[in-house]
Amino acid sequence: MNSTKILMIFMLMFSFLLMSSSNNYMSMWMSLEINMMAFIPLILNYKNYNSSKNMMIYFIIQTISSIIFLFSVINNLYFNNKIIYLIMMISLFMKLGMPPFHSWILVMINKISWYNLLILLTLQKIIPMMILSYIMKNEIMILLVISSLMSAIGGINQNNLMKMMTYSSMNHISWMNLSMLFESNMWIMYLIIYSLLMFFFCNIMNNNNIYFINQINLNMNYINKFSIIIIMLSLGGLPPFLGFLPKWMIIQYMINLNMFFFMFLILLMSLVILFYYMQIIMSMLMFNFNMLKLNMKKNMNNEYISIIFFMNLILPMIMIFNFF
Repeated sequence: MNSTKILMIFMLMFSFLLMSSSNNYMSMWMSLEINMMAFIPLILNYKNYNSSKNMMIYFIIQTISSIIFLFSVINNLYFNNKIIYLIMMISLFMKLGMPPFHSWILVMINKISWYNLLILLTLQKIIPMMILSYIMKNEIMILLVISSLMSAIGGINQNNLMKMMTYSSMNHISWMNLSMLFESNMWIMYLIIYSLLMFFFCNIMNNNNIYFINQINLNMNYINKFSIIIIMLSLGGLPPFLGFLPKWMIIQYMINLNMFFFMFLILLMSLVILFYYMQIIMSMLMFNFNMLKLNMKKNMNNEYISIIFFMNLILPMIMIFNFF
């Protein structure tokens, strides 16, 4: 890693600190801009034309959404009404790449690395989500359900793992935004859990140079496959895995508020997302044993497996007991 990328990572961290200490919309807007300018050099590769194309797409979309956000902030000084807040939330949805404002992120992920995808789907969500947690209104519930629906439909029959995980991320972001309506800080726990799971997943895929489902059987050994199965089940929200905990807490809030219709819709979309994960799992389980070769160089050590196992099975039980 060169010095420029190290500097940009520090700038990313600075933008998070600036946002966490912000008490007005202008400083929030500044943190958004610093975050954008820090991320662009991380995805830029001077030897790759597609990298420059991705940079321009990201820059244009983020700039347009920042202009809309700034416009709504200025108008909020004079017209403090729900329409202004709705425009502000839409601009942040554009930054997050949530449906129906997600086309740019699907184009952008075609030629980026797994680690850049990890940053895009996790760290780059923090600042917009923090702002949304301050301004989230119940009127946005319909848009969250639509986002969940479009992300579920969009990922059906996808063979590209990056696109599949991007559509899955859109669904998880809808859950996080939904949690803001009930408990302002619940999304933080959800994002941390999701980020940890995505880190393990992207690390395995990057180490094995896998980008499509049909490559899993050729490039991956038993231990990596076992780890991916645990991660997929956890991301799908199946009990007793770690990913089930935040969804279960959100469902409890929705039951207490008698929001059964919305709960049914978003759970139905989550089942479709779970189908994506089962596609990956079935692809790993249905292989020819005679063609499988265990590559010890790509083999993860037992400590790595133990971390994934503990995080997804033991830790949820501890947190559930503490919750009660």
